[in-house]
Amino acid sequence: MTLDLHRMRRGALRAALRAAWRAAPLALVVFVAACSSGKDAAKPASLTDIRGAVAVRAAWRVSLDSAKDAFLQPAVLEDAVYAAGGDGTLVRIDPASGHVVWRVKTGSKLSAGVGSDGSVVVVATARGTVLAFGADGRPLWTAQVTSDVAVPPLVGRGLVAVRSTDHRVAAFSSDAGKRLWTYQRPTPPPLSLRVPTPLAFSGESVIAGFPGGRLVAIALSNGAMRWEATVSEPNGATEVERLSDVIGGVAVGADDLCAASYQGRVLCVDAASANEHWTRPLAAGAGVGFDAERVFAVDQSAAVLAFSRGTGASLWRNTALANRKLSTPLAHGGWIAVGDLKGYVHFLSVIDGSLIGRASTDGAAIVVAPQSWSNGAVVQSRGGAVELLVPGGA
Repeated sequence: MTLDLHRMRRGALRAALRAAWRAAPLALVVFVAACSSGKDAAKPASLTDIRGAVAVRAAWRVSLDSAKDAFLQPAVLEDAVYAAGGDGTLVRIDPASGHVVWRVKTGSKLSAGVGSDGSVVVVATARGTVLAFGADGRPLWTAQVTSDVAVPPLVGRGLVAVRSTDHRVAAFSSDAGKRLWTYQRPTPPPLSLRVPTPLAFSGESVIAGFPGGRLVAIALSNGAMRWEATVSEPNGATEVERLSDVIGGVAVGADDLCAASYQGRVLCVDAASANEHWTRPLAAGAGVGFDAERVFAVDQSAAVLAFSRGTGASLWRNTALANRKLSTPLAHGGWIAVGDLKGYVHFLSVIDGSLIGRASTDGAAIVVAPQSWSNGAVVQSRGGAVELLVPGGA
């Protein structure tokens, strides 16, 4: 059973949960578009003029079919942007010009994608079908996982890692689609969130965040667990209060990685050993990003926060975008970019968190993280708009 926390007040949510437990004592999945605390919805902050705002230019825009409730995210490479629409359209875009190099119909409605290493382009469906294409758009292979897929496949190092909503991670050879291994959590919690929590490479491991606040490094060679870190422990009297899933993207560096959890904490650990560097309380509404000096996070009220990457000391907090349901932040150059529920992309200074610019897309929510290309940010809205936004008028 899937429950939408945005549309249900606390009393109705509890009643629905009680009914769900009576009807089906299996694991429940709670759907949250970007984030929600389960409380009565608060009015999104109004947008006001930004004093001294920098111009933000849309270098190009490509329109695809609506993603609806899917977490469709472009794969952004140096010489190509691969993007998908909910109707199964897959395109390759030249990021320098916005020209669509090719467009193919996959033949399936898509729920997740796109993942690519430049040679293989991979998407997935709500029925757990994994579809791989070449860089020229030619079909390569298909594979099947055990349930629907809601986050982009991770492609590289000779494999394709696919996370399904039953909390399994399956790896396939990128050249032929041969199953290499499957990692499965021992006992998933009875209640979890349906949020975009992408996989990431770190050294010879795949990093995956799981319900219950667990962060796991999975060996690329055989799917064995290398280490497990606790972002936060479930805490509360009810299953809703005990939700503590790792949420949004994990920021991965050469020596460290950082993650955040719903109703929990932000945590930074050593990438090789998972030894804790620091942790801070945070009811996360999205994943984390970082630059060389700072870690950037979003809480459930859509405040944007910055911490010292080395010590975890609090640096600044911006509440101007309250309740606008922000995406995981992208840190790039001297700015941070976050998308919101109305299709706006906001640019903030990394130094003090002040708003420095803003751009609108198509009015549909942006729930996946912006991604960097050159001196701009590539974004995709749930309405299907894929754009390269460049701040500073460059």
